[in-house]
Amino acid sequence: NNSWTITTGSMTTSWITTTTITDTDELRQAYNYAFANNITTMNTFEKANMMGTLKRAHLAKMLSEYAAANTDNEINTSLTCEFPDIANQNVELQWFIKEACQRGLMGVNIERFNPNGEVTRAEFGTAFSRLLFGDVHNGGNPYYINHLQALNDADIMNNISNPSMIEIRGYVMLMMMRSAQ
Repeated sequence: NNSWTITTGSMTTSWITTTTITDTDELRQAYNYAFANNITTMNTFEKANMMGTLKRAHLAKMLSEYAAANTDNEINTSLTCEFPDIANQNVELQWFIKEACQRGLMGVNIERFNPNGEVTRAEFGTAFSRLLFGDVHNGGNPYYINHLQALNDADIMNNISNPSMIEIRGYVMLMMMRSAQ
């Protein structure tokens, strides 16, 4: 078991994981996969901040790149996907935020994107499940429960016991690599 604590501002999130990634080789493989597929553009494992928390703007990029390379998920340009709170993001991230929304993965039917917000396991799992399986797992109570279970059943996401945990960059890359195999 591993115990994690992340403090963001005045909020502290703690959890204990029962399935952990302790093999550095596995994280390096995930990084190599992510770099080769433009999921990360950081040119070294260290720069990729594999154990860092994941921001919503960066997840939009990762999901969009994964979708383009691995799925038939299409961009629906009839969705405007305009968010007043992304103006401070660089032009590339603004594009990927709009693309993730137009792919139906993130930001649909919301007014603010919260690009600097930290991604929870529930948020990532729901978006990634929608990318892989479509909307077949929508409608659960809570919204993410069926999505996380589907990823767990597919041996993509091993830890679904704490949906409010803050997602780690390297773990997202690892789950993307697992799903592509």
